[in-house]
Amino acid sequence: MTMTQTATRQTLSLPHMLWLLLRQQPWRYATGELLPLSFFLAGRLAFSLLLQVFFNRLQQQSGPDLALWLLPFSFILAALARAILGSLGNHALVTALFKTTQTLRHNILKRILERPGARPLPGSTGEAISGFRDDIEIFAQLFSRLLNVFALTCFTSIALVIMLHTSVRITLFVFLPLLCVVIVVQSMKKRLEKYRVASRAATAEVTGAIGEIFGSVQAIQVAGAEERVTEHFSRLNKRRHGAMVQDSVLSAALNSLFGNTVGIGIGAILILAAIARGSEHLSVGDIALFISFLGNITNFVQSIGTLLAQVTQTRVSLTRLRALLQGAPDTALIAPAELYLQHPLPQTTLPAKYFASELHILQTHNLSYHYPDTGRGITGINLEIKGNTLTVITGRMGSGKTTLLRTLLGLLPAEAGAEITWNGVKVAESASFFVPPHCAYTPQVPHLFSDTLRENILLGLPVGEEQLHKAIQNAVMEEDVIQLEAGLETVVGVKGVKLSGGQAQRSAAARMLVRPAQLLVFDDLSSALDVATEARLWERLFSEEQHTCLVVSHRRAILQRADQVIVLKEGYIEACGRLEEVLDQSSEMRYLWLKDEIE
Repeated sequence: MTMTQTATRQTLSLPHMLWLLLRQQPWRYATGELLPLSFFLAGRLAFSLLLQVFFNRLQQQSGPDLALWLLPFSFILAALARAILGSLGNHALVTALFKTTQTLRHNILKRILERPGARPLPGSTGEAISGFRDDIEIFAQLFSRLLNVFALTCFTSIALVIMLHTSVRITLFVFLPLLCVVIVVQSMKKRLEKYRVASRAATAEVTGAIGEIFGSVQAIQVAGAEERVTEHFSRLNKRRHGAMVQDSVLSAALNSLFGNTVGIGIGAILILAAIARGSEHLSVGDIALFISFLGNITNFVQSIGTLLAQVTQTRVSLTRLRALLQGAPDTALIAPAELYLQHPLPQTTLPAKYFASELHILQTHNLSYHYPDTGRGITGINLEIKGNTLTVITGRMGSGKTTLLRTLLGLLPAEAGAEITWNGVKVAESASFFVPPHCAYTPQVPHLFSDTLRENILLGLPVGEEQLHKAIQNAVMEEDVIQLEAGLETVVGVKGVKLSGGQAQRSAAARMLVRPAQLLVFDDLSSALDVATEARLWERLFSEEQHTCLVVSHRRAILQRADQVIVLKEGYIEACGRLEEVLDQSSEMRYLWLKDEIE
């Protein structure tokens, strides 16, 4: 194994990130947005020039002119071509925007799954969902707006040259509204950012509350707290409503201001055109040209204002997405990803069991971790677990049993100086190493999804029915499956709400046992299983073949079966050995053995 290196945090500017995303599929964005829009604006430019010619010739002609009246038909043909090109480009644009948003979502989810499982998200679950849903959509909207402004800028630049050639004074006055827009948006930048942050935070609170309510239905009903939960949810909604209104009203007010500013400018331009007609010899066609350009210049001015406001809002979203990256560089957010939009998903396969990975001896040296907020944890843990043995960790509540397992498995980051070896080879990255086929883990609080029991056990793993049923039997789950309304196809509900605590625990155990692994780690099965059921589980597990197991438990039956008992006290190992040895050596073990909690 090679030692992992910590990536240096690389912060990219928003324009740089957008450019890198654009480079991933430039042709789709070009054909989907720029090409149809450019064709449309080129048509508008040609229309304005033809309109100038049309009115000038109309003013000069005294009789019918067939060529003159054929001009409207060219406008109709151009409109039809624009409609066809727009419909063809729409598919490319939708695909490009979809790939961009899904690439961002893929990369954030990948980063979250790479992190140690015991580390919480930087915010609430609701904030994470809000980031996946809303903040990433902001990027797609900004992409569309940027491409639109780019095409409008090209059009306006050409129009500016033509207008300056016609009348410098009137042309300069046309662009005064743009200056007003920039000044207004810059002055409101801080307030826009403040309202957007408040709006996103309030939305995250509501989303998180919904998830917690659905996951705690039984607890709410047992406590009779339906009315209080409803009132709390109503308060969160009112807070969100207020924040959303502030954000929306300010954005709408700015858009309205942009439109009215441009409208006032248009009126003034027409007055100036009428005044300047005598001094600058403006023809009817020249005035028609100005009026024709004004509509697109209005769109340009409004788009600039909206873009500036949207950039501010996107920076807020980017800050929230960076929090979900949890220290990864910005390049991890925008890295190209295979989304399998046109190809089938790859088949999930069982990991191969290599001879070199078989466990003969697992050792830890100076394994330590302390929680930053309390300072409690484990200190200087030295373990030696031999293959095909049962090691049981026991101790009082809060002695560090679960912390020890999580630190060993890489779910919590071990402190400097710790070393873990597998068959004498140093483990460089515990979180990626202690997975099947090396290790499988059942936590004290199992994580079930709102899916069928079968999918909760397999999680997409392609195994035969015989292997699945063997895992279910070893987990003492076969009778429960028969009693469920749809057997293995029963949807267990959010967090397994339709199952009892023991059924949820054994479902997680079956999930572990269906994946062959050299080391099986159980964190306190006794917390949800009765004595008889747990005894049957251990009997079945050890009846057919030898396993290397690391178990947290306080039950007498498993302690008596253990090859090695480790007694933890306040984060330290007080005693280690056979049950008889630790009972003789450790007063802590004698206390635990005689306590009513031990059966």
